[in-house]
Amino acid sequence: MKLRQVLLAVLLAVTVAPWSVSYAAKYDVLELPAVPSELASKSMIFAIRHYGDRYFAVGHQGHILYSDDGGDSWTQAEVPVRSTLLDIYFPSPELGWAVGHEGVILHSGDGGKTWVKQYDGIRYGLEGKAYYEEMAAADPNDTLFPYLVGEMDFAISQGADKPLFKIRMHTTTSGHALGAYGMILRTEDGGENWYHVLHHMENDSFYHYFDYAQLPGKRMFFLSGEAGLLMVGDGTVETPGAKMIYSVPWEGSFFTSVDATDDAIVLGGLRGRMFRTTDVGHTWAVVEKPPTSSLVDSTRLANGNLVFVGIAGEILISTDEGYTFAMLPLRSGGRIYTVAEGPEGTLLVGGPHGIQKLNLP
Repeated sequence: MKLRQVLLAVLLAVTVAPWSVSYAAKYDVLELPAVPSELASKSMIFAIRHYGDRYFAVGHQGHILYSDDGGDSWTQAEVPVRSTLLDIYFPSPELGWAVGHEGVILHSGDGGKTWVKQYDGIRYGLEGKAYYEEMAAADPNDTLFPYLVGEMDFAISQGADKPLFKIRMHTTTSGHALGAYGMILRTEDGGENWYHVLHHMENDSFYHYFDYAQLPGKRMFFLSGEAGLLMVGDGTVETPGAKMIYSVPWEGSFFTSVDATDDAIVLGGLRGRMFRTTDVGHTWAVVEKPPTSSLVDSTRLANGNLVFVGIAGEILISTDEGYTFAMLPLRSGGRIYTVAEGPEGTLLVGGPHGIQKLNLP
């Protein structure tokens, strides 16, 4: 029996392995367009966003969907990659960006109907190495730049393996894309070029960046991420980095953040923990809320109320700027990855089984 098992293993290795290598060489998600599917709105969705009169959803295998009727029906966009997409942002009705796995950055100039690839994880390592080699040559006494050259060498050896989790455009030309292992990029020309800003970030452990929230003041922002990572940054060209905040009484990951109408920032994350700050992270208050699973997305409604969702399907609402939250009596029927305000007292939620519209009580 053992001899037969060994022979079978050898046979599988000989016959399957070459086919697998050949298939992998042909199947490159960065080179293959997303496949049109009538079931795209019912497949895995990681982000739903609302800009102007149009709703957008992104998800599995390069799916980008848009709706002009409040989420009742969805049209699939033309997308040049099959990378799983995780976020989307439109600073104007026509100009949009989306990011996701393989370090991909996509751009649309027609309101999200068609997309082109601006950037990917292969370029991240190659361009990063060239940039930091140039910086090291210009300043040989700075030990940071040779270290970052080594990081880019490692990125090249790993290929396009790092996802970008968030994209935020401050204007139609300037913005940031951020993601796993401290990956963060900046553009000042609408994505024609994406520049490395690792050397401006106080993130020596290369923790993941999960979310971004706008702060009062010109282009100030708040980053939250892995292992209690919290940073305050400035999106201006003169000071394009971010500094670490060490005051939060929690070392777990923060997956989502939202700004309240009183300029407070409310964070949610691992094990359902929530905190609130009104002074840009100098002091924090624990948010009063019922027990939930990990909180993975949030939004501020038009009336100022805040909504957070738990990955197990919980939906929380705050009517007091995020000091307290209550459980909404809504059932999505499964896990939730994202939430957005829908039209006329509704929420749009997305997850493993696609997009659902729920009526607020």
